[in-house]
Amino acid sequence: MAYQTINPYTDEIIKTYDNHDDAYVEEAIEKGHQLYKSWRDDPVESRAGLLYKLADIFEARADELAKVLTVDMGKRFVEAQGEVALCVAIARYYADHAADFLKPEPIQSEMGEAQVISRPTGVLLMVEPWNFPYYQIMRVFAPNYMAGNPMLLKHASNTPSSAVAFEKVVKEAGAPDGSLTNLFVDYDQVNRIIADDRVQGVALTGSERAGQLIAAEAGKNMKQSSLELGGSDPFIILDDADLSEIKKIIAGARLYNAGQVCTSSKRFIVTEKITIN
Repeated sequence: MAYQTINPYTDEIIKTYDNHDDAYVEEAIEKGHQLYKSWRDDPVESRAGLLYKLADIFEARADELAKVLTVDMGKRFVEAQGEVALCVAIARYYADHAADFLKPEPIQSEMGEAQVISRPTGVLLMVEPWNFPYYQIMRVFAPNYMAGNPMLLKHASNTPSSAVAFEKVVKEAGAPDGSLTNLFVDYDQVNRIIADDRVQGVALTGSERAGQLIAAEAGKNMKQSSLELGGSDPFIILDDADLSEIKKIIAGARLYNAGQVCTSSKRFIVTEKITIN
């Protein structure tokens, strides 16, 4: 599997990245595992400062980071700026609210006092797609960082520069080594990572085929998995639709991010009475 940034507009190969060998992968897993053990008894609030700092860096370097997205996968620069801003919002949201989300919940029991306690589980692997290279990382990384779960990242092979940029900002923000480690690995290595006893689960956003493969490997190894797969969303226009409002949104519903969104309107169903000029 070749990890390359190829400018979609010019077809120019911008950079090719070497795959990481098994020794590097082993080191990444072990660093994450040791970090998990040092984190697991720390209060959730102790990690919030890092996410605030991460958000500040994304905000301060928004144009620089947006350019990486545009060159990596071809989205319009203004849309890339929007993705960076979304990452800022996600980081601050979990820094603000994770402690409340994870606080113990008392429950009623005839046997006496009881409560549900949220604890970190350990190292997790995320397998992410190319259409939103930063957002797909941040939405998994931010809550798990606050929860105390170190992350391994296997990004899409055509957006490697985005993965490198994200990892670099996490380190620049001051995250402990092992908090997020980007891995350029092949499918066999992914399977071995999932099988490793120190890795507790895997999250994937991608195709149905990729989901089937990851779910099968996770199931075989009795690991938790979270899968977000593609959709086939219809845009249905009925007789009583407000056409003036539809005209404002219909193009974006299909073409936002060049139409490369799982929730983009893939097909339009229109009643016979409707005419849109």
